[in-house]
Amino acid sequence: MTTTLALQFFQMMRMGSAILTGILLAKTGLSTAEIGAWEMLLYLGTTFTFFWVNGLLQGMLPIHSKLGEAAQKEFIFNNFLLFCGIALVVFLVLIIGESWIAPALTGLTQVPYFKLFCFYLLFNLPSYPVENIYLVKEHPLRIALWGMAIFGLHLVAIFLPILLGLGLGGGIKALVVLGFLKFLWSFRLALSYGSFKFNPDLLKALILFSAPLMLTTVVGNLMLLFDNWLVNWHFKDPSVFAIYRYGAREFPLALALLTALGTSLIPNLSVLPEIGLRDLKSKSLRLMHLLFPLNILLICTSAWLFPRVFNPDFALSAPIFNIYLLTLASRVLLPASIMMANDDSGNIFRISILEMSVKVILGFWFIRLWGLEGLAWSVVISFWVEKIGLILILELKHGIRTLDWVSWKWYLFYVSALFVSYWIQ
Repeated sequence: MTTTLALQFFQMMRMGSAILTGILLAKTGLSTAEIGAWEMLLYLGTTFTFFWVNGLLQGMLPIHSKLGEAAQKEFIFNNFLLFCGIALVVFLVLIIGESWIAPALTGLTQVPYFKLFCFYLLFNLPSYPVENIYLVKEHPLRIALWGMAIFGLHLVAIFLPILLGLGLGGGIKALVVLGFLKFLWSFRLALSYGSFKFNPDLLKALILFSAPLMLTTVVGNLMLLFDNWLVNWHFKDPSVFAIYRYGAREFPLALALLTALGTSLIPNLSVLPEIGLRDLKSKSLRLMHLLFPLNILLICTSAWLFPRVFNPDFALSAPIFNIYLLTLASRVLLPASIMMANDDSGNIFRISILEMSVKVILGFWFIRLWGLEGLAWSVVISFWVEKIGLILILELKHGIRTLDWVSWKWYLFYVSALFVSYWIQ
């Protein structure tokens, strides 16, 4: 098993766990409002963590590869300290600011189990670098085993208490315990692979390198925040919010495989760009052959699947899901990986600002015209703005031809088939 395959497997388990959680929650007998409360907790947690977690994880790989052996060990331990420190700050901000954060972001005066979920975030966030540590140490089997353990236990932790009659609150308490166990494992790993020495210079290097990536993720998260806020503001109904959240999902297998591919190829694109571009072209084509037919199949069957996989209340989520499946046409293009390999994170951020601007304008406009489906279409269009912008920069600034990393004939064929299947279903 290669590290790329292991990371793809890990991302598949991450996405699969998320979608399976949604399916099982719908089958437990919890009300739509209770499920909506869980979705709101996830939304609040994502809002305060996604940008810095993803930015630091992306910055971790290129910085670690450029350090000597002794500095690499210090880097691993200091990276763990940084995650712990930011997790503590997030926890304090959420706990202290609950009375205004919850109403401002959800429209509700109180979100159930808010404090419990904050403790889960405090313990869980420092465990995020574990798979990257295994990646840089080239332990693909451990990446896979770690994913199987944490995502399997996540499902057990949240659903066993619910099945025992302890409700959603019991499930979140079990997640807090699981988060603490993951924290202990992360600490053990930081001591095992790292060096117990505080190094502010390494922390500064990581933060400076990751800052544009974090800002880019902030913009992406603001778009997610905007969509969720707009649904709450426009409809003021937790049930509608749940319907949108269940539909506003990309195909998890596609997102997992493409994210892992883009991440795993960055070191090769940096050191051996010609080989890296060829690998990107061949491996992304392989994913096209897999993902486009699956997305087309889902578009044709989602109206039948949603009320059966979830429950009849979520039949209205299927049209939203179908629109989100169209994002594969832009997702399968990975220019951001090439940009990061060329140390051009600044332009990634600038393009993300343009993407967000388009998203906000179209979101307000389209939700008034077509409701929840209109909001989903604003996502599809804004994603295209991002990809086209990055491709133009690669062509004009870096002289990297798109033909060198995209199999255009196959790509155009699959994109055409995807959109035709949407319009005729």
